[in-house]
Amino acid sequence: MPRKVSIQTIADQLGLSKYAVSRALSGKSGVSQATRERVLEFAKTLGYGLPSQKAPSPAPDAASSFVLICMNPSNRVDPFYWQRVLEGIISGCSERGWPHVIVSQPVSFPAVSDLSPQEIIAPHLDWNSCLGLIVMGAYPYAALQLMARTGKPLVLLDHNEPLLDFDSVNHANIEAGILIAHYLLVAQKCRSLIFLGDDGRSASFAERRIGVRTALERYGGSEAKLQEWELAYEDKDWLTATAERFAQLAPEQRPDAWICANDDIAMQWMQQLQRMGVAVPEQTRVSGIDNVEAAAHTSPRLTTVNLSKEALGSRAIEALWRRIERPGTPMERLHLSATLIPRDSA
Repeated sequence: MPRKVSIQTIADQLGLSKYAVSRALSGKSGVSQATRERVLEFAKTLGYGLPSQKAPSPAPDAASSFVLICMNPSNRVDPFYWQRVLEGIISGCSERGWPHVIVSQPVSFPAVSDLSPQEIIAPHLDWNSCLGLIVMGAYPYAALQLMARTGKPLVLLDHNEPLLDFDSVNHANIEAGILIAHYLLVAQKCRSLIFLGDDGRSASFAERRIGVRTALERYGGSEAKLQEWELAYEDKDWLTATAERFAQLAPEQRPDAWICANDDIAMQWMQQLQRMGVAVPEQTRVSGIDNVEAAAHTSPRLTTVNLSKEALGSRAIEALWRRIERPGTPMERLHLSATLIPRDSA
């Protein structure tokens, strides 16, 4: 007697998850059209009984599935960067017919609790209908462990956690630091630089600092000097504290150029320098990283490095899609390349 053909049989033969095969056979969203056609053709070959002879419609099943977007609360108020990343995520969901739910989670969870991970993270949701999680921004190791215990596919966005085996999608932050530092050192002939950043704020800031250091070692020569000024970015007084530190510098100690960890820091610091009577770029140059929209409208316009924010969000959805369809494949760390945007401030 021939062996009964099951969904698991088809999944095993095609190297797909049972979930992906089930959704392809039922015509629900969550799989690509190419995968759907491959599953249907193989099922027909094996004699698997489909609900009807025609291919099911791939209409989105909005009532029964969604993507959960976990957003660090500190990023919700950022209209320049994170809102544009979120737009990319939502666009990627729409392309695949995936509804989405956004939760703004605290970065810390109770160490001991009788509740399940699902009840701690989002008790109001039907987790059986959750396709997977997109985690926006930095979360502590313990919080990511808790999210992993939900058993759902998970993609980190603009964050890496080397000790956890998650897919991640990031900007090429080290490359961005190298690009801007190389430009200042080689094209602008700057010999002294100061990096303004806050490594504790995010891993991306720390990576950008590494890129700047790397450029100094490769392209700076013996005369180039780099100072690194750490600031408390989430402290509203960081600008005043930095200005006081700058005021203590002798004229010969002032840098040829500033590299700021992001455009927001750069724009605020450039305005502060101008208030203190320091002309930009005549007396010192200022640069940022991110290429937020406002950077093109400062006076002078801000030199920066473009990072594709909407693309970052949409690629996270592609990574989640891949993880759902091919759960056994190796984890991926994607990095989207950066582009230098020279403007008037440098």
